[in-house]
Amino acid sequence: MRRLDDKAREHLRLAWDLARRDLAAKYKRSLIGPAWLVLTPLCLLGIYWLVFGLVFKVQWRAPGGEAGVGFLLPFFVGLAVYLALSDVVNSSTTLFASKRTYVVKSPFPVWVLWVANLLRAGVHAGVAFALVLVVALVQQRLTLAGLAGAAVGLVLCVTFMAGISLLLAALGPFIGDISDAMRLVLRVLFYATPITYPLSMVPLPYRDWMWLNPLTSMVELLRSPIVFSTMPAPLMVAGFATGAALLAAVALWIFSRLKGVISDVV
Repeated sequence: MRRLDDKAREHLRLAWDLARRDLAAKYKRSLIGPAWLVLTPLCLLGIYWLVFGLVFKVQWRAPGGEAGVGFLLPFFVGLAVYLALSDVVNSSTTLFASKRTYVVKSPFPVWVLWVANLLRAGVHAGVAFALVLVVALVQQRLTLAGLAGAAVGLVLCVTFMAGISLLLAALGPFIGDISDAMRLVLRVLFYATPITYPLSMVPLPYRDWMWLNPLTSMVELLRSPIVFSTMPAPLMVAGFATGAALLAAVALWIFSRLKGVISDVV
């Protein structure tokens, strides 16, 4: 048992080393290097705030509709979640094909590459989420209760993203057009999710259907506590938690049956 634990720790250290190597390679020839981690979400935030916040005057209101909270912070929460999901999904669909040399020749198990990819994406997402918290502090919206609720939401979002990442990574080598399909799905989801607009703007007959979109649940699981210091309905939280756990279990089951032949098809 101790030998297995030592081997697992060694593999996790290797995954972190691979993640750091990927990050270093990405910014190796960049003039401002890792500063892009901060600059990219801030530039996107500025563009959307200019269009939707200043031109179209979109804003969120506190529960009950008494006071407006503007556009910047509620949108930034949704943008951070979308960027994290987009990064995880797009990188996972081609993960093993892009790391073919490691898959075919390296002695470590292929799941190490999956963990390394999650860690790399987690660095990007962590920076964006830290910026969200800074904006929330500046706007005096963040509370201890909100932080506790956001921690719960973050755990559920990470569980879902890990599950969808493992599933796509396992299926990617066998389904050649999954990458193109997921890019299209992500583009549709961006506009089918209350990211640039509040859920209250959706007509009532269609509002309940929005919750079938898992991205809606992830956005609201973080937006509600950070912006409004509340949590979504308990039924929604329980439903999403159950769905995320089931997705992770199914992804693990599929990966365990395909991992042995991935090296033969990449």
